[in-house]
Amino acid sequence: MAAESPRRIIKAAGAIARPQPVSDKSMMESVVEFIHDVVPQSYGGSSKSDEKDKISWVKFAHADINDLGTCGDDRLGHLNGNTPPLLLILGYANGVQIWTIPADGEAQEVLSWRQGAVRSLCVLPTPIPSLNVHDNFYGRRPLVAICDSSSAGQQFCSVSFVSLRTGDQVDCIKFKNPVSDIQCNKRVVVVCFQERIAVFDACTFKDRFIITSCYPNSGPNLNPIALGTNWLAYADKNLVSVHQTCGGVAGYGVQSYTATVIHAAKTLTKGLTMFGETVASSLTGNKPKSAQVRKDHPSSETSQPQPGIVTIIDIKNVGEGEVNVHEDSDGEGIVAHFIAHAHDPIAALQFDFSGVLLLTADKPGHNFHLFRILPHPIS
Repeated sequence: MAAESPRRIIKAAGAIARPQPVSDKSMMESVVEFIHDVVPQSYGGSSKSDEKDKISWVKFAHADINDLGTCGDDRLGHLNGNTPPLLLILGYANGVQIWTIPADGEAQEVLSWRQGAVRSLCVLPTPIPSLNVHDNFYGRRPLVAICDSSSAGQQFCSVSFVSLRTGDQVDCIKFKNPVSDIQCNKRVVVVCFQERIAVFDACTFKDRFIITSCYPNSGPNLNPIALGTNWLAYADKNLVSVHQTCGGVAGYGVQSYTATVIHAAKTLTKGLTMFGETVASSLTGNKPKSAQVRKDHPSSETSQPQPGIVTIIDIKNVGEGEVNVHEDSDGEGIVAHFIAHAHDPIAALQFDFSGVLLLTADKPGHNFHLFRILPHPIS
């Protein structure tokens, strides 16, 4: 990962689309419009549809601009009374447009980015101030994080941060592998790859930590995550019994939490027995009876990736550097680690607004599970 020096982006003047009354077309008007659209194309001319950009995707965004709790700042000047505007994002084959739509319906274009096809876009909320951390981009917010095909070499390997106030690119982070998704909250910016997650500070865009134990999914969502206010949930590739929490799903052939505890107790008892026999033999000088030497089967932590595992971490309490769940880890920042689906990979994760309910969906789309996350009071 490397940072690139900011570059100037030419911002459009900002088009305005005024509302128009809806009127049903007559049969004659529909026929005339059809002739104008089709006949020129039949004779080798260009149709009206070719002259216009085709919209590839559409989504609404939630940010400071349309948040009743913070939109009083009104940095873009689009606040109309107490009604926050809608934030509409239109994706094209060669870029995106961002529009604000206030209550009067007069849409205002705030950004037109035509640097290539956009794979992921996320509007960044104003970060929560913290001690000894300065917001390097306070005067340029609100910002938007964009992953497009304009990066040199392999496409979709960079994330650009663009100011909606000025249209300037304020920062850019390059990666070695293609980015699959971008999500953010008021603390961090999360960049997802196929089997890896990189987390950056929302104020400075500096590295916080990375996760390299994600389940290798083949799609449609290569690396599903859910980002709440304080927690980050992702699909893990192994179930580590030491850190397994209560609850989850126990299907056919899947060891439940109770069975895991019983197995751990039996293993501990067997280990103490063997230790006692070894100590006794060392004191008496008698060798213990030789047991058949056999290879233990590889544990679940070192075997093939297991689908359906969910890990939830606390982004405030997790350490820096590489963060993974394994037998030797101390469990710092781990909120939950459980089986969400018995045999199928996870395709989607989503927290509710409270951040306590987690919805999961499997890849075939047959099972949807809703979990209430109850962390330990002293965790």
